[in-house]
Amino acid sequence: HTNTNLACLAMKFNHLPILQHAHAYLRLIEPDDLPVWAAYLRLPQVYQHTSWNLQAVSELEPHLASRQVHQPDSPFRLAIACPHSHVLLGTIGFHTVSALNKSAELAYDLAPEAWGCGIASSAAMTMTDWAHAQAGIIRVQATVLESNERSMAVLQRCGFVREGLLASYRQVRGQSGNFVMFSHVLQSA
Repeated sequence: HTNTNLACLAMKFNHLPILQHAHAYLRLIEPDDLPVWAAYLRLPQVYQHTSWNLQAVSELEPHLASRQVHQPDSPFRLAIACPHSHVLLGTIGFHTVSALNKSAELAYDLAPEAWGCGIASSAAMTMTDWAHAQAGIIRVQATVLESNERSMAVLQRCGFVREGLLASYRQVRGQSGNFVMFSHVLQSA
C-alpha cells in the first residue's frame, strides 16, 4: 500500500516509504484520520509521556497531505493504518528537517490498542532506512521525554544511539521537560 502518484511531497524523494508489517501500512494522513488521532492523543497513557498538548482537532490539520508544504526543509508526517480497515493506528514522520545539514528529527505516536505489536519499531526503522536511502538524510535523531521508556526501547531496537539528556529542552504543558537525545547516523557518512 503506497501512494505512487505522489512525488516530492517533502524533503527530496520520489517514493513514499513502504512498511513491511502484517498489521500496519503507511499512507498519507486524511481528513477522516484527524478525530481518531485527536482521540488517542488525549488519552492520559499517551500524552503523559509526550509533549503533545492538543486542545482542538483543528491543530492537527497542518499534518494533512493537502496542507503539507512541499519544500526540502518541510516537516513530513504519514499515517500508520490498519491494512484491513484502513483506520488510523498512529502517525510517524519528521517534524524538523534540515536539508543543509542532511538531518531530520523522527517523531511518532501510536494508539494504545496498537502497542506491543512491533508496529512502532517497524515504522521507525522503515522511516529511518528510507530517510537515509531515499531522502539523503545522514543523521536521523529523536528526542524522547525522559519518562517515555517505551519509546526509548523502540529507538534502541532500531539501532539508535542514546547521546544524552537535554535538560529543560522543551516545554511540556507549561513545564520544562527533560528529553533524551537519540541518533541514527548513516554508517558511510
